[in-house]
Amino acid sequence: MISRRLLFVCSVVATALLAVPAVAAAPAGARIVSAAWGLNNGNKCPTGETGLDNIPVTFNWFIRTSTISVDDFVITRDNGTTVHPTCALQFPPDEPNELQTVNLIGDFGDPSAARPVTVTVVDGLDGRPPLGSSWRPIAPGLAHSIVQIEAGPDIADAWILTPRMITDDKNACTVGSTFVRVVWSNGMTAYPGGTEVGDAVVKSYRALFTLPNGTIINVRPLAVADLADHSTTPMDDNMHDLCLPKVPTGARLTEVRVGANFLQDPNGDPNLVQHFKVRR
Repeated sequence: MISRRLLFVCSVVATALLAVPAVAAAPAGARIVSAAWGLNNGNKCPTGETGLDNIPVTFNWFIRTSTISVDDFVITRDNGTTVHPTCALQFPPDEPNELQTVNLIGDFGDPSAARPVTVTVVDGLDGRPPLGSSWRPIAPGLAHSIVQIEAGPDIADAWILTPRMITDDKNACTVGSTFVRVVWSNGMTAYPGGTEVGDAVVKSYRALFTLPNGTIINVRPLAVADLADHSTTPMDDNMHDLCLPKVPTGARLTEVRVGANFLQDPNGDPNLVQHFKVRR
């Protein structure tokens, strides 16, 4: 009932307001966890088209690259018109353990005119849980409201990386023994300035674990990894890895926190305070 109410609010949002994210009814398992308008007229496709918008769409599952097509996605604008993306890429999050996000690029709208408000999967994709081993069909019908371009990045997902998943990962943690993947709604750099994140971001992050007896422990990262993803631009992808000390056996990741005004999206908008409750 709550998610339906949020979807209704998003569908009638005025162009001056921000869309509130909400998850539509979906097949058991696979979900879209975020969709955010990143840049207006500031992106391009590998085939040469320029001056395009982008909307990173993040799933709770990994998406099989070979099944991604522009025909899989429809963007609905607030005036009722629809459009497919011009291209759909797993970039900049393109490493084997980063396959949750599909970056949709196309002519989706304009802040002063018709705005994109909903993304819908209309054709078949294959996916799997991050810790799963077999690809499975994802039935069409997944939908999610689109956070508007004025909003800063927020946390969309968080989960514990296994040692196998970071083998041969050049951007993996080099310290610590517990590794938490934090997935944001958009690419991000340090706020203000758009430089690579540093100590201020590391000190602001917290990972909360619940022990079997119900005790909650608050763990500060030793470092943040998965940085400097692409040398041609200071913009990282939408993922950080928290490099944590060893946590007690049986501890369950239940929340990730970070303070406000530490990170910005490609549009330069800063993040709000994040208290992300882990659903996995």
